[in-house]
Order: sequence, then C-alpha cells, then structure tokens
Amino acid sequence: MLNRLYAFIFLCLFAGSALAADEIVVVYLGTNDCPYCQHWEARAKGELAAELRTTQEGRAVRYYEVKGETLRQPIVERHYPEELKWLGQKLGPLRGVPRFVLVVNGSIAWSVIGTNNYERVFLPALRQALARGSGRA
Repeated sequence: MLNRLYAFIFLCLFAGSALAADEIVVVYLGTNDCPYCQHWEARAKGELAAELRTTQEGRAVRYYEVKGETLRQPIVERHYPEELKWLGQKLGPLRGVPRFVLVVNGSIAWSVIGTNNYERVFLPALRQALARGSGRA
C-alpha cells in the first residue's frame, strides 16, 4: 500500500514538472541564394542539432526551417508551415536573412538577423530558455 502511495506521489511530481516545462520552438529563416545562410547551414546547423540532442529539454525543442525563394523576394506567410502561419502573420514580409526566431510558450522571445547575432544573442537566449525549463536557471 505504501509503495503505491510513493509511486502515485512520484508520478504526480513528475507530471507536474513535465507540464511546467516551457514549449520552445526554434525557427530558422533563409534562402538558398544567401551566402550567410549557406555558411550557417553548413556549419552551425549541425552544431545546434547536436547541442539540442544532449538534454531532455533540448530534444523537446521543435525546429523549423522556413525557406524563401530568393534574397530579392520577401519571405511571406505562404512559406511557413501550417502550424507557423501565425508567426508569418506576426512577422510580416521579411527580407533580412538568415533570421533566427525563438518562440517560448507561443510568444516570440527573440528574433535576430545574421550569424553574428545568432552567436552573440540567439544561442545564449536559447540556452537560458533550456536551462530555465530544466530548473537550472
């Protein structure tokens, strides 16, 4: 009887912490003719994927790529997958790529343009959001 009580308490605590975790979405916007996008995709994209695989919180992150046709044409709502149409509406037509958007619990937390801002602003913000979700921040 006591073992069942402990099991029930453990499940309640575990379920509560799982429900309290932030929902984190990473959105990368780019075009195939953007040299900075190509550089990020060749180098940092794999590093990001590897980093996200290292923790349970990281594995829960949803990653999306939104690709426009060319640098000369804006990325618009039709380029976004169905579940991100709201983001396309909110951001409007975009030309600045590569762009990295961090969405936490359905709200845009960060939107940065360029690989320097990816390294300097976006990655630390993502790491902080992941740490907050794990209770380490």
